[in-house]
Amino acid sequence: MPDASATAGLPALDHAFVSSLLLHPSRRALLVLDASGRVLAGNDRARDLVVPGLETELRKALTQAVAQLAEHPGREVQHRHEQPGLTLDCTLRAVVDAGGRIQGYTVSLYNAAEAPDLAEAPDRARWRFALENAQDGLWDWDAERGEVYRSSRCFTMLGYARDAFEGSFDAWQALIHPDDRPRVKVALHAHLAGEREGYIVDYRVRDANGKWRWILDRGRAISWDHAGRPRRVVGTHTDIHDYKQIESQLRERERILNQAQHVAHLGNWSWDPDNDKLWWSDELYWIVGLPNHKPPPRFRHQRHLFTPESYARLHQASVALLKHGKPYAMELVMLRRSGEQRVVQARGEAILDQDGRVQSLVGVLHDVTEQRKAEETSRWRNDLLDRIAAMGRIGGFELLLETGELHWTDENYRIHGIEPGTPLRFEDTLPNYCPESAQKVQQAIHRMMVEHVPEQTADVCYITPDERRIWLRITGRLELREGKPYRITGLTQDITEEREAGERIEQLAHYDTLTGLPNRFLFRERALEAIDVARRGGKPLALLFLDLDRFKYVNDTQGHEAGDQLLQEIAGRLRQCVRSSDLVGRLGGDEFLVLLREVARPEDAALVARKIIAAIGEPISLSNVDAQVGCSIGIALLGENAPDLEALLRAADTAMYAAKDAGRNNFQFYNSSFYERVQRRVTLEQELRQALARDEFSLAYQPTLSLADGSVACIEALLRWNAASGEHRSPAEFIPVAEECGEILPIGRWVLEQACRQARQWHEQGLSFGRIAVNVSALQLRDPEFATQVLQACARERWPSDRLVLEITESALMRDSESLRNTFALFKANGITLAIDDFGTGFSNLGYLHRFPVRTLKIDRSFVSQMDSAANMLELTHAVVSLGHALGLGVVAEGVETEKVLQLLRQQGCDEAQGYLFTRPLGGEDMATWLAAQG
Repeated sequence: MPDASATAGLPALDHAFVSSLLLHPSRRALLVLDASGRVLAGNDRARDLVVPGLETELRKALTQAVAQLAEHPGREVQHRHEQPGLTLDCTLRAVVDAGGRIQGYTVSLYNAAEAPDLAEAPDRARWRFALENAQDGLWDWDAERGEVYRSSRCFTMLGYARDAFEGSFDAWQALIHPDDRPRVKVALHAHLAGEREGYIVDYRVRDANGKWRWILDRGRAISWDHAGRPRRVVGTHTDIHDYKQIESQLRERERILNQAQHVAHLGNWSWDPDNDKLWWSDELYWIVGLPNHKPPPRFRHQRHLFTPESYARLHQASVALLKHGKPYAMELVMLRRSGEQRVVQARGEAILDQDGRVQSLVGVLHDVTEQRKAEETSRWRNDLLDRIAAMGRIGGFELLLETGELHWTDENYRIHGIEPGTPLRFEDTLPNYCPESAQKVQQAIHRMMVEHVPEQTADVCYITPDERRIWLRITGRLELREGKPYRITGLTQDITEEREAGERIEQLAHYDTLTGLPNRFLFRERALEAIDVARRGGKPLALLFLDLDRFKYVNDTQGHEAGDQLLQEIAGRLRQCVRSSDLVGRLGGDEFLVLLREVARPEDAALVARKIIAAIGEPISLSNVDAQVGCSIGIALLGENAPDLEALLRAADTAMYAAKDAGRNNFQFYNSSFYERVQRRVTLEQELRQALARDEFSLAYQPTLSLADGSVACIEALLRWNAASGEHRSPAEFIPVAEECGEILPIGRWVLEQACRQARQWHEQGLSFGRIAVNVSALQLRDPEFATQVLQACARERWPSDRLVLEITESALMRDSESLRNTFALFKANGITLAIDDFGTGFSNLGYLHRFPVRTLKIDRSFVSQMDSAANMLELTHAVVSLGHALGLGVVAEGVETEKVLQLLRQQGCDEAQGYLFTRPLGGEDMATWLAAQG
């Protein structure tokens, strides 16, 4: 351990200081360390206490403490050294010069066991007096023991009794509001980690009444251990609840003020010219169009915020305000960055000091852009209303009830044909109204004056001075003064054109413009009246629904003008076929309705129907060309099956379709069984549109065998439909419906892809067959994209197009077109062949057979099934076989069910056969099994 003589090496000032320190009588051990932490000297007590072994033990703690003080010179670092039989309390402090530079360190050590009176003992009486009378509460946290001392004020400021709870750190933490605890933790940790000089945070604590109260908590660590951990932290609690409430009130008032300024579009500013400090309110930022997180531009940099003319006036006024305190008020145009212009009313004033010198400037900018736009719009609307009044022939009037004075607008004068400005009285105008109209005007005024009816409107007729008859719609509103009628104000509108147009519209709204017959609306109105009369009188009534046959042909060939002329002639003939009491109307297009009143018996309605059919069937001369049409008529009788007009119309409509179905140019009475067929068709169509999406379709396959060697020449794909209800729908029933509603197109594409996919799978299984055949609708052939779709399907499913046969009916070839020829040319180029299905049942055209890539004729099963029982059928099939061979076509017989028929076909030279004799239609897997059995 160095002795006092070691101080000889210190600078003079330090030498005197250290010598004085070491020679000062002290019962504590004192050490002096240099700036690097090396022990320089110690007093006698230190030499006796710090023996070499103990010095080595203390070295590590002293080194850590010196490192801590080197970073935080203002701290007091304490360390307790314990070993058997010895406990030393060490206190280290830094010695700094006037410039704050560390010169060295001092260390005091004492053994509490030897001299317990050396521990610090503050004057408790004076400390207690200070704590009791202070407004702030004092707390002292011993971090090593985990104990917190709190003065009584800490408890009483919250309404608790003195020492209300234990002196632990967690006891106070439990009082803190849960939302504030994270902030408290962060603030305390920042100080203890050395990031902040002190600890300060405000938060809410629960008082004795269970309410939250704001306090300000401030503290500082005053003692640290050698490892840099705080040993003692002292602080205060300050009650700031009242301040927080005032702060909240001020914040709320500021929010309300800002909201009021926002609602009023009013922004304010202030400027301190001495330090050039400018402040803007939030609303002013919005008016100017600048973000409020940046400082406002200085006065000298605000030129870009205004139009040049506005800025020049504002600059001149601002200079006068600053120099002479002269306030200004003006309207300016501001420019936003986006180019938008805002109109503002700017006001500025100066705040003067006691000497009359300008101390600061304040002002407001009121955004009146919308107000100016509204004023401009109001002016525009007033001008527009004046023009509208003139265009709409609308005038205004005022009638003073006490004097009878009548005031008109200029337009009202012009409507009545009187010179504007002519003095008027109400009684002077009455003679110019038609007698009935004059009475209506007087009655309206009487009701308002006597009965206090607030408003009256009347359509009246007026005779102008130049004897024109005009119609006016006068609307008046009563105004009261002190509960008594005072005046009537209102509008006068010239409705002469409207009145005349109304009469024309009445005609157009209820009668067909082409034929002059009642249209569907008037017919419905009168039919309802007739049905009501028939029910009350118990007299029969019949409805005829007419649809012209071949009208579209006339329209297409002769033109619409000829079609209109034909409809007019038909309307005239219909009128001649019925009585004057009957009702004839045009439903629309080429459909007509005839309502027969008081029909004695159903046969009478049939007689009228025959008469109509005969009359319409007569030739009609159209532009030097005679045209002839027919009609199909449906008849329904008012009764149980058709109790009202709607049911009567449905029944007659259904019967009309039955007449068309029966061959056209005839009539049919309503029949419930036909209606059921119609409903069945509607149901089929609805279900058909969902069948593909619901995966209700499947394919069955039937082979065609070569009669020469028995090989499978072709396999035909047949569509099957198992509906969601479990019902198996016949192709003969649903295929025509699919063609009519257009669903055959997506269904046909699905069949083609499925058939090609199945054929490829059979081929990959090594099964032997020739081609796959798919039935094609005439509707598909009319699609210009059909050929491309077929080739794309073959490519997708990897099936050779030259092994695909498309089966079509004879009728599909009857409608020749450029599109159809292009389709067949593409088929021929890609090896796709055609087969004529059900040959002999349609309208054959040998020219089409020769022109198109037809390879096969299929004899209809109705001929083949009767070969062994009807001689003429045997001759017919032989003729078809011969015809096919003469054209270079193969012939296939459908519906072969017996060996006898098969032998007859072989004798006739038929090429291929198909039928139940070989196999019924099979599913894909069963067909594969059948093919495998053929070898």
